[in-house]
Amino acid sequence: MKNPITDLEKYRKFLESIPLDKYREELRDVKWVEQDLVPSLYPLPSIYSNYWESRDFLSFEDWFAKFWSEIRNKEKFGDLKDLVRAHRKFYDDKINGDLDEKVSLGFKARMYRTWVSVLTQLDFCYLFRALCAKKSRDLLIESNADLDSKGIDARINSIGFQIAKISQRKEALKIVRKSKVVTIPYAVFDLKEFERKSQSPRVKDKDGYRKALSSFHKYFIYLKNGFVVFNDLYLDSIIDNIGSLERVKKTVEKISSELAGEF
Repeated sequence: MKNPITDLEKYRKFLESIPLDKYREELRDVKWVEQDLVPSLYPLPSIYSNYWESRDFLSFEDWFAKFWSEIRNKEKFGDLKDLVRAHRKFYDDKINGDLDEKVSLGFKARMYRTWVSVLTQLDFCYLFRALCAKKSRDLLIESNADLDSKGIDARINSIGFQIAKISQRKEALKIVRKSKVVTIPYAVFDLKEFERKSQSPRVKDKDGYRKALSSFHKYFIYLKNGFVVFNDLYLDSIIDNIGSLERVKKTVEKISSELAGEF
């Protein structure tokens, strides 16, 4: 039986256990399986099944080994090998081994980036559900591979949400807002760089960086391993206005302006 508050605690503990630096170092420059994949190679159904539906918080290595085993047993694995053969220019000369090994490493790097992205979306969902439980609000949040493929990371009532990563202040103001889809700015600021700029005599808009830093800590939590998760206040403001699409949009626009350092 689901317990939203306990589920969030377990999920956050899992997120904090991910060795982000290790994967960043190992997979950052591995980008030779970046082309469109055939549907049978899509990882979204597997990710949502494990991390949202069954709440089986596998490590990336365990999840990838499981998914890769499934891929190897599908006829479409040949399509992936053909794809990599056609793009040998993406090979790193430092990587030794046969084609299967190259395919595996390239695919692993591609899957890692997708995996981390979906985990961020699911943090929004787990926190939303936990806050609703605390507030005794009977709101259903939907999140699955089908919605994701349509550009909707979560849906509450008839309102769709899309999580958009931003690394610079002004990106918060430029994110695209679609009809009936609310774009949620998810800040992955370089906090040390923002601190430096907020104090540098060469930076004219020091106050803007100070405000952006303050807003980051207001709306996000920086876990020990560097994973950024949503703070309660961010989603509280959405829940309190969920009865109106326009009010939700205005709420998120205000947060966007704060993250941009405008006030």
